[in-house]
Amino acid sequence: MAKSASASTEVAVKVAVKVVDAAVHPLVKNANDLRDYLQEPWRSRPFPGPERYFYPHPTGEYRADARPAEGLPGSDPTLLAGQLFDQAGVDYAILLPLTRGLLPDVDLAAAICAATNDWLADTWLSKYNQHGRFRGTLRISPGDPAQAVREIERWAGHPHFVQIGITMQAHHPYGQRQYFPIWETAAKHGLPVVIHADGGSSVDFWPTPAGYLTHFIEYSTFYPINFAYHLASFLAEGVFDRLERFVVVFADGAHDMLAPLIWRMDKDWRPTRHEMPWMQHLPTAYLRDHVRFCAHRLEGPDDPAMLAEWLEIGDAGSLLMFASNYPQWDYFDPRQAFHGIPDALRQRIMCENARALYKLPATRPA
Repeated sequence: MAKSASASTEVAVKVAVKVVDAAVHPLVKNANDLRDYLQEPWRSRPFPGPERYFYPHPTGEYRADARPAEGLPGSDPTLLAGQLFDQAGVDYAILLPLTRGLLPDVDLAAAICAATNDWLADTWLSKYNQHGRFRGTLRISPGDPAQAVREIERWAGHPHFVQIGITMQAHHPYGQRQYFPIWETAAKHGLPVVIHADGGSSVDFWPTPAGYLTHFIEYSTFYPINFAYHLASFLAEGVFDRLERFVVVFADGAHDMLAPLIWRMDKDWRPTRHEMPWMQHLPTAYLRDHVRFCAHRLEGPDDPAMLAEWLEIGDAGSLLMFASNYPQWDYFDPRQAFHGIPDALRQRIMCENARALYKLPATRPA
């Protein structure tokens, strides 16, 4: 007599994705660990470490509990996952490792970016990514566009690299023609380009057009406005007109300054169209298709009603993405972010804008 058996199937439990963290900064465990991924002659050469000394925060660069028993803050994937995923409720973390800023030797800068990509792919995107909730940023050095294009092509097929990272510091605004092959390659592969300040441990320009500041508060308040020079350049040089799929992410905050700055550009567009015949639309009309911002904890009004109004003025429902900035001192806890604003707007900022940009699923394994 045949034995009756009931087939049991294991169904993986899925949970809805509610929080995508668009800027998490992992570090190597020890300052010299990146050397293991450098080729010679760079491995034997001196280069700056990962910690900044240019306008450092006066009470420390990192949140106090992000430092593991051994290693630099942000270097322990288990601690990071526990604090972001288990405690704070983040579903996916977009890893944005910093490099060494604007180095005078463009070959060294390119080598450090390549080593950073090898390190991230070997560790956080594979060995430490069994849960599948880390996505990575492919670092390039725009100072040598040919090397930057080759580095993008080297990694473009990797399933977990979801964007390209460059420094806010540059020798020329990023819309200018020498950079165009980089943006063309990024657009070809559907990879957004994220711009984040990466100085403080290397050669650096003065942080304002008026020169060097004295105090950290001056630097942290006004440095993010440098995004506007790059955005104006992308617009005026026609990069967005030529590349329909090109998207740039400004990851150092400053969304709260966008509206008045772009309005000023709008006012000059019509009377100067003869100078830029390729620019077919008002500057504001390009933002939804081509520009995103990462949120910052200390930006905007504290009053929820005023904040909601300011977010609406800046079209945050389309342009703004939540970012914790972990493990930095200004860590933005998602459990405390954007409460008191309309639920639909909060969902767009906390999840949907980043999920759409980085092509993340609507659910993840529990």
